[in-house]
Amino acid sequence: MSKQVYCLLVIGICLVLFSGSKASAKSYPKDGLFKQLPCHKDQWYSIDRQNWYIKAPDKWTHFMGSYALTEVINGVVKNKTWAGIVTFGLGVFKEYDDAYREGWSGRDLYMDIGGVTASALLPDNMKLLAYYDDTAVTLKLSVLFQ
Repeated sequence: MSKQVYCLLVIGICLVLFSGSKASAKSYPKDGLFKQLPCHKDQWYSIDRQNWYIKAPDKWTHFMGSYALTEVINGVVKNKTWAGIVTFGLGVFKEYDDAYREGWSGRDLYMDIGGVTASALLPDNMKLLAYYDDTAVTLKLSVLFQ
């Protein structure tokens, strides 16, 4: 079996196992309504606009999750374009599921695109890491010398 078929099989099994999981969104049960998350509830990175207190990890999780997943899939299939398409497709699937919970987020999709793009544009000897605390968001670019 080729690596692409194996990778698709693993992703398909994960989608089947986790799409109906109640644990994936315990605080937002499905209500049967397709909706978009309002902008005032979908903060980019801060929740306190007066003090710019950074406390919205969701966007950075989407960015780094898409970046890391694209890197992992690329490690299996050796094709960054295909890996990016699969990763973004999973991000769209996740937002579709969220649409029946708290609402889908365009900002989450933008960050998914950013993570896939970062993976696609960085050469293989460079890796990216984003982390944050309540005062700053840090992007770290590592260069691997071989």
